[in-house]
Parts: sequence; structure tokens; C-alpha cells
Amino acid sequence: MRRLLPLVVLLVSCIPGTGPKTTVTIPQGASTAAIAESLKARGLVSDARTFRVLARVLGFDTKLRSGGFELPQGSNEFYVLWQLSRPGNTTARVTIPEGFRLTQIADVLEEHGICAAAEFLDAGRNRRLLDSLDIPGPSAEGFLFPDTYEFELDSDPAAIIGRMSHRFFSVYAELTGADEPQRHRDTSASRHSPFATRHSELLSVVILASIVEREAVVPAEAPLIAGVFKNRLKKRMPLQSCATVEYTLPSHKLKLTNEDTRIESPYNTYLHTGLPPGPISNPGRNALAAALSPAATDYLFFVAKGDGSHVFSRTWSEHQAARRRIARANS
Repeated sequence: MRRLLPLVVLLVSCIPGTGPKTTVTIPQGASTAAIAESLKARGLVSDARTFRVLARVLGFDTKLRSGGFELPQGSNEFYVLWQLSRPGNTTARVTIPEGFRLTQIADVLEEHGICAAAEFLDAGRNRRLLDSLDIPGPSAEGFLFPDTYEFELDSDPAAIIGRMSHRFFSVYAELTGADEPQRHRDTSASRHSPFATRHSELLSVVILASIVEREAVVPAEAPLIAGVFKNRLKKRMPLQSCATVEYTLPSHKLKLTNEDTRIESPYNTYLHTGLPPGPISNPGRNALAAALSPAATDYLFFVAKGDGSHVFSRTWSEHQAARRRIARANS
């Protein structure tokens, strides 16, 4: 009976915790110390040193596996060791929300062990890779379609960008009614050639869609917002999009200041007319459709009401009156 007691204690200790599940990815060749620190950072073990000692004493330090593991919060070290000694997942399923930026996508991929964020960003700005994928922008920004994907852990960042951009071009072809997206751009073509013209138009649509994606909280307003920007472009008025200014900032701000709108950047559409040089986010289907078919309207202004929707105006005086009404309502 006394000999069975330690076994019973161990089995009871292997009961999982009841907290929310957290996904952790163990890279190939990770040391027990590195695994312990990763688990501690995610709140899956209370003490990294205790985890290392138990792993060594119980013989788990040579049995810990690589891969993805879903572990409930509140589990003890015995349960975690037991789970990590079993085969882990070799793939991870991730959802990229509409409007996410290149840097945000990189963070999600790294968090799930799919690839390193820095390597993904480097690949997303590699001109040779972009040309091979027919991406005309300064980076892959705007051409990585927001969707749910399942990727192999430790994937090649170039392969991830290729898959996400292929999805983008497929959706774009559906929206434009094309049989298939134009591929394999002739990068040596003159800027006045049909190839250059088509890709200039594509880039303009994606840039506009990326701005609409960040501005239109209410999906039904996307065509109207696109229509406003189209009208301002025609009149050579600055777009004055807060979303483009925010793109120049190191971190997200709920409300921009007047100083923010004076930051010198080609992406600051308060200072510069026309579209910025590249997309500011990765737009979804709704924003792309709005950019391709903006609403026919004579609106030139819109202001946020505070609930995600906007008030649209035709003249500056109407716009100022709308701003005053909203300010009074929200005070």
C-alpha cells in the first residue's frame, strides 16, 4: 500500500487545471530551462526553477517534445511535464483579423510558433520576393488577405506570405470578375506599359481599401467612406484620414492630437494630397469591394459619432455643425 501511495499522488497531480486554455509552442531543440521560462511567462507554471528540478528528478528533461500544446491555466508542474512529454501539434491555426497590419500579423505568427516576427517582416519587405508574387507595393502590406489559416510550425516566412497573397489575389479576382489575377509581372517593363498601368491601378485600389478598412467600423458605411475619399481625390483635397496618420506612430492612439497631424511623413494625408505611397493595413473583402465600387455621393466630409458610425456632410459648414452636435451629445 505504501508503495502505491507515490503513484496515486502522481496520478492525482496529473489532473489538469480548470482555467482557460493557453497555447504554447516548444521549438525544436529547446532546453528545459528555456521551456520553463516560456511556461512561466505564459502563467502555465508558477516557478521555472521548480519545473526544471522536477523535470530532472522525474526524468522528463530528456522526454520533452517540440510542437504546439494547449494547456489549461491552473495546472501543476506534474501535469504540464506529462503533457509536454507527449507528441505536440505540428501545425497552428490562426485567424488574421481584417485591418491588421504587417507588424501585427508578424506578432501573431510568432506567438503561435509559426515563424519569427523579425524574419516575417524582413520577407514582407524583400523586393525580390514581392516581385515574384506580383505585389507592386513597397511591402506585402495590403496584399495579405485576412482569413483563418493553418500553418506548419517553424514555417518559411516567404511561403506564408505567398499563401496569404495568393488568397488576396483570388478574392480580388472574384470581386473584379477576372478569370484569374494577373500574375508574373514583367518587372523590366516601362512605367508607361500596360503592365505598369494595371499594377498602378491595383496598388491604388488596395491603398484606398486599406484606409477604408481602418476608418469604417460599421461595414455598411465602407462604400460611403470610399465615396468621400474618391471625391476628395478628384478635387485634389487632402484625404485627412486619421488612420494614415496613426500608421506613422509607434503605437496605437485612441485619439490623435493636432501635433500628430503635423508629423512629416508621406503617409500623413493631412499634409499631403493624394494617396499615401502604400497600403496602411490588410483590407478584407468588404473594404476591397468598397474601394472598387465607391458609393456615388456628393459627400466630402465625415465625422465619427463615438459609436463606430459617422455623420456625413457635403459642405464644410455642415461638417462643422455636425462636429458641434456630436461634441454636445458626448459631453
